[in-house]
Amino acid sequence: MAENGGITVIPVEWIGSKGLFVAMIGSLLWTELFCWLKRKKLVIKMPDGVPPAVQESFAALIPALLVMILVLGIRIVFENTHYNTIHQFIYEVVATPVRHYGTSYFGALMTVFSITILWSVGINSGSMINGIIRPLWMENQTDNIAAIQSGTTPPHIITEQFFDMIWMGGAGATLSLVIAMLIFARSKNMREVARLGAGASVFNINEPILFGLPVIMNPIILIPFNLVPLVLVTVQYAAMKIGAVAVTTGVFIPWTLPPVISGFIVTGHLSGSVMQLINLLIGAMLYLPFMRIVDKQYRAAEMATVTRTDTTLAKQE
Repeated sequence: MAENGGITVIPVEWIGSKGLFVAMIGSLLWTELFCWLKRKKLVIKMPDGVPPAVQESFAALIPALLVMILVLGIRIVFENTHYNTIHQFIYEVVATPVRHYGTSYFGALMTVFSITILWSVGINSGSMINGIIRPLWMENQTDNIAAIQSGTTPPHIITEQFFDMIWMGGAGATLSLVIAMLIFARSKNMREVARLGAGASVFNINEPILFGLPVIMNPIILIPFNLVPLVLVTVQYAAMKIGAVAVTTGVFIPWTLPPVISGFIVTGHLSGSVMQLINLLIGAMLYLPFMRIVDKQYRAAEMATVTRTDTTLAKQE
């Protein structure tokens, strides 16, 4: 509760992004506690003739009551501190420091590296990592939207849309790799993979490339796969920091929105599209030397296969 003009009201600030951390952790803890109490048989036992539905209702009473008493006790404790609520306590002591690190430049580097390093061994890490850090991004996005509405400059560079601009073609920014393969690859295998995966890559779906080339468990391609996003984060962050590129406005977009279009929408400015084009070029240049190594290996294998086939046919004649 809070006082507002002499009237006691329920503060609504904690039902938004600021309260997400407590909401998620609390719901998990209280649910697990409730289930644990039921497993410990802290329930009201009913006679055998009572219908199962009624038995279940009474079985939930004591665990639910104990959970409510605990939650009420926590509330009373915090109401008698200067924090007033557990939300304020968590926000100041835990969430704010985590948010500052998680949405900093170094936090952004750790985020993209965590995603690509897990993808390197075949773990679909995007949803897993994003699910952990998305609440931090959402708070920054809320601040940016509020700033736009008030006519001021968005204060936060690191948002979910910042990464939407980075992941062109999917994890590892593999659209750059596809472009490099389409232009420079000589082996039939690599050209075919690029041709088949290009359409999906435009919509940031890169499984055909990750598993078809493959990128996963490929020690050569994995080097730029992990390096390129780090470079792009650095370049894009610096460009937004100095004001050369507009900061994202907080507008949500589908992750399948094609590059260049997505850059314009999330920044509301053509500089976002230009930034993505520059990112594509940088990524292609970094992927190219490693792609050529793999391409030569594929080319050599294809030539060896042709030679063996010709030799076999000659012997048969």
